[in-house]
Amino acid sequence: MAMLAAYDEGNFELNESYREIRTYLSINKNIKTILVTSAEMDEGKTTIVCNLAKCFAELEGTKVLLIDCDFRKRGVSRYFGIENTFGIADIVFGYKKQSECIKKVGDLDVITSGGVPPNASILLNSQSMKDTLAKLREEYDYVFIDSPPICRLNDACIITQYVDGTVLVNASKAIDAKIAKITLEKLNKVGANVIGIILNKFSAQKYSYYNSYYGYSGYYDDKPKRGLFKRKKHKKHKKK
Repeated sequence: MAMLAAYDEGNFELNESYREIRTYLSINKNIKTILVTSAEMDEGKTTIVCNLAKCFAELEGTKVLLIDCDFRKRGVSRYFGIENTFGIADIVFGYKKQSECIKKVGDLDVITSGGVPPNASILLNSQSMKDTLAKLREEYDYVFIDSPPICRLNDACIITQYVDGTVLVNASKAIDAKIAKITLEKLNKVGANVIGIILNKFSAQKYSYYNSYYGYSGYYDDKPKRGLFKRKKHKKHKKK
């Protein structure tokens, strides 16, 4: 599923892909804190975690929080176009209150990364970080967390030890099979609960099954096009 545009902007295939993922992730009601990471850079994990959080937040009566723990890239604030003056780092260090760092993006609550810590591993391993996530878990129905790629930094392997589940994003044809295997091995070594792998940048048109499935988009499209099924008028040819 090629996830390039934003969720809920009229792209039927994109929206249905996120809703399908939402269905699978919400089966187990005990899984409330979810880390989204990838093996390497540029696999689309930040785009996916932002849109997935938006997808969950549209459910009636569901309170959703998105946290940016990628302190170096800080992609969540850029994706939504919001300020990143204060964030999760400031909460954990005790510089700011939680209420001062939460920003609203529609129905979604967002805590950006905030100030860049001198050593992210120390922050993530701290009891304060664990206590903060435990508190947020009680306050929200779902807490999504963005983190750096596993093969670049150890941050994700730390966080995954005290969240309910981890989702791995792999870019189709861009990620090496060996790297993907090493990533899973790293997660298994730290006892991560890998609850799913999202294949991103996947072209459904090349496969007949998906092509046929998404052929219904003309009927169920979020923004139907007028005259989609209108028959074309054929010009009558004069007899010579």
